[in-house]
Amino acid sequence: MSDYLDTYSDFLDVEAISKSRALGMEQVNKPGIEEFRQSVANLPEYHFEENDFSKDHVCIGNEGSLSADERAKLKDQLLELSPWRKGPFNIAGIDIDAEWRSELKWNRVLTALKKLEGRRVCDIGANSGYYMYRMLDQNPEMVLGLDPTVRYYLQYLALQKLTKPNQLHYEPFGLEELIHYPKFFDTIFCMGILYHHRDPISILRMINESMTKGGQLIVESQGIPGDGPFALFPEKTYAKVKGTYFVPTATCLVNWLKKSYFEDIEVFYVSEMSSEEQRPTEWMTRQSYADFVDEGSGLTVEGYPAPVRIFVSAHKRGKWQRRK
Repeated sequence: MSDYLDTYSDFLDVEAISKSRALGMEQVNKPGIEEFRQSVANLPEYHFEENDFSKDHVCIGNEGSLSADERAKLKDQLLELSPWRKGPFNIAGIDIDAEWRSELKWNRVLTALKKLEGRRVCDIGANSGYYMYRMLDQNPEMVLGLDPTVRYYLQYLALQKLTKPNQLHYEPFGLEELIHYPKFFDTIFCMGILYHHRDPISILRMINESMTKGGQLIVESQGIPGDGPFALFPEKTYAKVKGTYFVPTATCLVNWLKKSYFEDIEVFYVSEMSSEEQRPTEWMTRQSYADFVDEGSGLTVEGYPAPVRIFVSAHKRGKWQRRK
């Protein structure tokens, strides 16, 4: 697949992005995850032609694409890449039942999402690429995933070996590198990210500066119930997760967006979390939601209010025009 940096060299700081990519690849190739890298290298390059990205399961290949023995071997290889956090996928009849039922989140997003056809899209915190594959159903010009977590990047590479060439690209670095993509993206997804950063307004402003006028931002954040413009700042952990800083109410999140030069801001969904949406499976056998939150009391194990998920649509000021 061609490097998107060649295609968009007139719009991007190619030198800076290349340096950031090289630093990210140093992490990908660091000692300690040799077995994980080797599992990806051992995967056959099937590049199945039969793909369907319109369903809850991202379908790559179908049951007739492989023999029973080939399917059993491929399943074992994919299990070696566990834990699978985001999904579900169906690979040649193999059901990857990930920890998160991410189709539920995507179906909520679709109620507010402008069509992606012909748009340049960025998925911040792309994980294995589940949402990126779902985006392909709308034929975007290109989709770039960003995520510095090495295992997620390698899972994405594994999936790309199994599907036919597409408009997806991925960088193993974080959203801080958006400064090298000025006024470039028409749509940005920032889902499950903001509360892991010390300065959410600076992050939102950086996102704004990387967007075209009128571009749409979809923010999905862990939050707390309440109508006031405030955020929880946990002492150590929140739902057993370190590195959680500001957990906002919906009103607080809207105010962050206003102060970050967005307009047409709409909270289009607020949902309670549950162990039906996030849970351990064969593909993720570690602790999950029920270990972090007492669903009976509605409190986290630390005694904080249990999280809700807040979905917001916003637009960069200005009028978006489709490229010709």
